[in-house]
Amino acid sequence: MNSQTPIVNASGDYEETVERLAKHLGRDKNRRAVFDLIYGRVSKPRSKKQIAEQLGKNADAQVIQNALDQLAKHHLITRMENKGHIEDRSRWVYGKDEFVRANRHRIAKYAETPGLAKKIATKRRPAIETKVSFVKPVSRARKVRGGATRPMRNRARLKIALLVSNPDSHAPLQTAIEARDILEGVRAEVKTGEVEINILLAPTLDMLINNLNTYRPNVIHFSGHGGGQTLLFDNERAGDDGGTTLDFDMIARVVGATSARPTLLVLAACDTVDGADRFLDTIPVVIAMSDTIEDDAACEFSRRFYQSLSAGATIANSLTQAKLVLESKGYSDANLPTLIARDEKFAQRTLL
Repeated sequence: MNSQTPIVNASGDYEETVERLAKHLGRDKNRRAVFDLIYGRVSKPRSKKQIAEQLGKNADAQVIQNALDQLAKHHLITRMENKGHIEDRSRWVYGKDEFVRANRHRIAKYAETPGLAKKIATKRRPAIETKVSFVKPVSRARKVRGGATRPMRNRARLKIALLVSNPDSHAPLQTAIEARDILEGVRAEVKTGEVEINILLAPTLDMLINNLNTYRPNVIHFSGHGGGQTLLFDNERAGDDGGTTLDFDMIARVVGATSARPTLLVLAACDTVDGADRFLDTIPVVIAMSDTIEDDAACEFSRRFYQSLSAGATIANSLTQAKLVLESKGYSDANLPTLIARDEKFAQRTLL
């Protein structure tokens, strides 16, 4: 077995794949020890002998071999012929699988607590999300003709415009997963505030302008590709590929041309710190990424950040809490989210 068969396809099996991998990983302590070692900081493949040495002198060679066989069989690790990679005459070496590496924390979580996976929608176990408004129920009334009263709906105090962009088929992102995680994070704190999320799928510049004019969000969150002081918006037409690149200056000018300007801009896109201060003329607080951020880290960060923000935490504290959660879970991307503010007082504000 020189390489594994791909286990991810474009038809939407992501959650089902993660759940299946978690089931095969299971709670077996030997299998988990080998799995955790392989997905540690060392990137090079290792032989069984090296793995045994690193697990300790008492590690049983056959037990380790059984664990390696099970992990490789179910595509949790890769197995390839040595071919000189390791100079200990081992026939096989074992390394990371890219999909598993990107989702290792979720796989391990579901393996430890299988019941969590059952709450997640999959292709074969769908769950349709139709409501993205978390505004509290009617609590006020207004007078109408004849002295009668008519209920008035509470208005959202925190309005989030979530731009979900994924136009490049050669560099796909799991932005839909990030959108779902944000919804789950906000829902967890709905009792403490009034939050509404407007999701813009495949956003274009026109869609952004319309959203700013009619929705008037407090927060703009961009989920997609970035870098070089640009963001990659979606294609104008179906069938096109690659997206539309818009530079920070153009986007800042668009925001500046509206009467109701957002308080916060979150750029959940790689390499967006450089030049992000351009937005401070129109938006007082920006959160951007100082380097390339992995899909799973971006999703975990966004979920925790908006859960804290929806609970009434300040922007700065919500950011700190989200970064601490990433750090506690072993993400190497924990320090990438960076706060840029026109003045420190803006970062210390709550949005609820």
